[in-house]
Amino acid sequence: MGERAQASVAKLRAERDQTLQALSSLSESDCRYPARWARTDRTVNFMLRAFSLHLLDHLQHAQKLLRDRGRASTEPQILLMKAQALLGEFEGLALTLPDEQFTQTGPQEGDWSVEQIIDHLAEVERTYREEILRAVAAGRGA
Repeated sequence: MGERAQASVAKLRAERDQTLQALSSLSESDCRYPARWARTDRTVNFMLRAFSLHLLDHLQHAQKLLRDRGRASTEPQILLMKAQALLGEFEGLALTLPDEQFTQTGPQEGDWSVEQIIDHLAEVERTYREEILRAVAAGRGA
């Protein structure tokens, strides 16, 4: 990844972190409050849905832009993008939880907490990465 891409992604991630911190405690009843968007009366719920769809719209826009320039994603790139998207969902989930809920295990014996799941994913991520790199190096004869 280029330096400019890293800087842009870091900027977006910082904004998202602030958004999650500011909005993660909204309740269902908060979603019914009136809001204004484009000089039109809306609700907080509408704004949250529009916010989510806006990101999807621009993702599709960026994909089309790259496709039109002849930039097709490889299968590894597609799979890594999907893994990153799922990681983003985990981050969003974790960052909306107070510590008590983050560390609380499930009701069944042996159930993990969200914290334990994320710790496990971090460990397994390293294992997958190292094994994939080992397999590629061996396959290339290195």
